[in-house]
Amino acid sequence: QLLGTLVDVDRNSKDPRTNQSFVDPEGFPNSYVRGASSLHLRVGVHVEPAKDTSGSGIVKGIQLQSYAEPVIPEGGIAYGGPITFRVVENEGQFREFVKDLSPDGSRRDWGSLTLHAKPVTLPKVQTAASGIIESGSTKQAKDSKQADSISIAKSPLGLVGSTRGAFTESNIHKGGYQAIELIRITNLTPLLWVRVDPMALYGGRISVFQPDACLAEMLFHDGDAGAQVDALRALAERPLKIQGSVKVTSVYDVPVSELPVRVLGDCLRGTPALHSSLPHPPAVRAQAALAIAQWQNNKAPKQSMAGQASWVGLQILIQYFRERFYNNRTVMPVKFNRVVVKKNDVVDTSQAVANPEGPTPSLKANEDDGYRYLDDFDEGEERAAVLEEADIVDVEEDEEYRVRSAVITAVASTRAKDGMTPTSALQFLETVLEAADAEMVGNIVTPDEECLMEKKLRANEEKVKEGDDQSVEVEDTVVTSLPYASTMLVADALLALCHVNVHPEFITDPTTGKTVQSSAIHPVAKLMEISRRWLDWELYRERIRGELESESLTGVSGVCYDTIAACSIIALSTLAVLRQSTMDPIPHSSKELESREMPGGENSEGKSKEQLEEAATVSFYISIFDSQPHRSDVTRAACAQAIACISCAADRFESDSRKPVGLLTALEFMFERIVDPSTSPGLRQTLAQLMIDACSGKICSTQRVGAVGGRNDLVTSAARFLNGPLGASYGGDTGSAVVTNVNPVSYPSASAVNDGARRGLRLISRAGHPKETGVGEELVVRIARFATNLWRVINGEPIDLMESIPGVFNGNVGICATDCQLRCSLLAFWQWVWPRGCFAVLQVQVRKSNEWSRDYKELGVDKVMKISDEEKIAANEEEASLSEVHRLVSMELDRQIWRGEMAMKAYE
Repeated sequence: QLLGTLVDVDRNSKDPRTNQSFVDPEGFPNSYVRGASSLHLRVGVHVEPAKDTSGSGIVKGIQLQSYAEPVIPEGGIAYGGPITFRVVENEGQFREFVKDLSPDGSRRDWGSLTLHAKPVTLPKVQTAASGIIESGSTKQAKDSKQADSISIAKSPLGLVGSTRGAFTESNIHKGGYQAIELIRITNLTPLLWVRVDPMALYGGRISVFQPDACLAEMLFHDGDAGAQVDALRALAERPLKIQGSVKVTSVYDVPVSELPVRVLGDCLRGTPALHSSLPHPPAVRAQAALAIAQWQNNKAPKQSMAGQASWVGLQILIQYFRERFYNNRTVMPVKFNRVVVKKNDVVDTSQAVANPEGPTPSLKANEDDGYRYLDDFDEGEERAAVLEEADIVDVEEDEEYRVRSAVITAVASTRAKDGMTPTSALQFLETVLEAADAEMVGNIVTPDEECLMEKKLRANEEKVKEGDDQSVEVEDTVVTSLPYASTMLVADALLALCHVNVHPEFITDPTTGKTVQSSAIHPVAKLMEISRRWLDWELYRERIRGELESESLTGVSGVCYDTIAACSIIALSTLAVLRQSTMDPIPHSSKELESREMPGGENSEGKSKEQLEEAATVSFYISIFDSQPHRSDVTRAACAQAIACISCAADRFESDSRKPVGLLTALEFMFERIVDPSTSPGLRQTLAQLMIDACSGKICSTQRVGAVGGRNDLVTSAARFLNGPLGASYGGDTGSAVVTNVNPVSYPSASAVNDGARRGLRLISRAGHPKETGVGEELVVRIARFATNLWRVINGEPIDLMESIPGVFNGNVGICATDCQLRCSLLAFWQWVWPRGCFAVLQVQVRKSNEWSRDYKELGVDKVMKISDEEKIAANEEEASLSEVHRLVSMELDRQIWRGEMAMKAYE
């Protein structure tokens, strides 16, 4: 039962009982309702073995020690109150307790708990499992050192096959052990797993530090999907090594340090979960793929050129894709629907197929009565018998494509400690994009129609056989379903290219002996060529669909086809910035990306090189954005994002003497398209958000258009946009998967864009300030005109006003007059860039017409907004009318700050 009272207090309120100020932090639920942050709780559990504490021969049972410590961020608040503590032991014992959290935010000792069940594994069993390797540890060490020097075959997907060690080339244990069986041997306690607040009453983040064996049990035993995802994240990000004997380093030839990723790999590949005897759902297995990438990044080698023995997680990811979706150098498409039948007895049906001339036995209900997939049976008479005897035939969505998408993202996000992407990951992405070609045609027959057609054809053939000739054999007629065209595969693979980080190799100059950058082709050149081919193909398809739509005028949208073009543009622009930022040893040309013209055919070395150079120009993406007829909104938004990235990256060098106008140019471009009457409301809002992203350093790292635009799965898209490609962190000390640090080593392309945007933002916000020197008059007026047009649009006015008639009576109001969401976005952009007012506008307003070096009309001074005496009076009256609202907001802000101060003082 929740305890506590909900009161509304501020800094100056006093406790009526003591007539003193409130100094103690508030308890639950007041802290939850009024809190400035959500709960972040760390819980640690440790199992102490049975021992004789008094020396009297009385052995104390196995004890479970648990501690809880909240993590209070700066400005946060402490949470106090009861919380549920669930303990699951071996042999099916299950207990729940009600613990409490200190309202002052201090560490809490939840005491000890006696475990009554038998241990999961006995010490003798553990010693026997590890003794095989201990006797041959020297040989194993030598084999591991020689593994990288042995010549082994490489598959087209970049996977290195090796039969050394405990696993085969397919990552299957030679002894037939599952990872859950191996990791159980490390658990010498009765504890299976522990959960805190299983009903999620508090919300927030609760990190439970428990042994890896407990997390594996929770992953395969607990039926709650939330608990399974928590176990996945904990296995991937745990900062602690596995508990147990320090002498045990391997279990049945498998290093203990690899057991967590082996458990994650079994979950990914569909090993049945013990609580349901079925594989985990695709949503959980997709999280397993991302967790494997996170584990690999935490345990990655120092350099990307390390041997394959250091890339266990990456091998598991590529092996899954290889065995499920890759065959004969072709990426096999997946079907989004699967036919499900409800049949009673598989054995009786198979007997009926084996004896087609005999009577068909009746189907009997048994314990296995339920739904089965039709593709589990052989095509032909067995499948026909199943369809004839089935009670229900249904179609369900097959979400295996979600797992495949997560695997592609996970492979691309794999990094070494030096921040570089391994070569095998680049080979994997190149192979996937090259193999997914036009052979993947669309399915023109739905699965339910296939069933009906197959049954009808067989019925007709039976009639022909009975009527004409009894000796005629019935042909095995099966309607072969055509594969589905999975545009999601190509779109996800292209979007995953944004997370690639490579640079040319460094070699030793034989003449000088110095280390210099190699002049060979950049490692991303091939990926850029593939992205450009996909972009040209999708733009052609989009144009053809537009022409057909203009003829038929059906009004059917083509949004489901638009993700590939958008992701191609984003990948191409990001790789272009990466290529330029990693090949520039010195700031020799800061305007290279922005002002470079397209090379002519006679001066270029080839069409491929010309396309690579063209992808680094702003004019290339402007031509796509402004092409007639208009492209789809997602494609145009991707072009706007690419223009902003390339324009900002051109100003990345601090030593450049030119003014960083790249950000201003990109903002003007997007603002002009926002006020264009032909722009849709959705595209206007997206462009406004891109303007904010460009000024806040998120436009290249978050990839808003590619992560969100054109996708039907809003939850997955939002999670990727907000939490990065690998998802949110579980709370381990090894770091978070959120892309929050765009340093030049890990994310050189995003760092280059942010460096240019930072310089451009300072220019826009500080131009016109008395202490800001070196800014020319033309640039000040240009910024003032941009701010004027933006302010008029926010106020719902048109940009072009007639001199004699005000805009409100002109019959043409602004776009924000009927679009409140766009007004809020543009106003947020204004507050971010000019929180204290635009200095450029103020400077233009105070200067007289004869103080300009040129004619003020030629400079455009007359188009900058001015304020009259009447407008000043109206503004003051409006401020006075809103003074009470301003007072309430200020008081609430101060109240929240005070609550955060109380929490910090109590925590100290």
